[in-house]
Amino acid sequence: MTEQEFNALKNQTVATLFQVGKCYETGDGVGKDEAEAVKWYRMAAEHGCADAMFELSKCYTFGISVRRNRVTAAKWLQKAAEHDHVRAMFILGNWYLSKRRGIEYNPRKAAWWFRRAADNGDAWGMFHLGECYADGVGMKKDYDAAYLWFCRAVLAAPDDEVLYQSVQNKIYDPNLKEVLGKKN
Repeated sequence: MTEQEFNALKNQTVATLFQVGKCYETGDGVGKDEAEAVKWYRMAAEHGCADAMFELSKCYTFGISVRRNRVTAAKWLQKAAEHDHVRAMFILGNWYLSKRRGIEYNPRKAAWWFRRAADNGDAWGMFHLGECYADGVGMKKDYDAAYLWFCRAVLAAPDDEVLYQSVQNKIYDPNLKEVLGKKN
């Protein structure tokens, strides 16, 4: 067996561990058992599965079959984001702005993670990156860049009414007269 074949088999096996966890979480084909799901997610996460890392983060955030622990939740969320889990990138950006226990308040890191999510096509990451530019959070204010990211967000998710309304509210915010003045 070549190294490439071995790695392909390993990746397939890790994906299977994650899928077994999903089956236990949802009860698909087996009895629903969240504790068993956590066990399988942990095995997959420890072998590099970003989706499993993200699911473990949710389990620790909400106390699903484990003791609620925001520090551990943040650890798994960070690992998922570092393994290119786009949703984790976006949520991690929010956590860095939220001043919640388990992760330090850091606007620069928040903007950085929003940028990563946006660069990977996440519409809400684009919106929040636009907010960072508009409000000068973690970066210098840049209304042109903010407007650009707001437009990209709407184009990335044209059917998301909540996102569209959020963009409208931000663009027409009286505190952002420069945006209004330049674009209308």
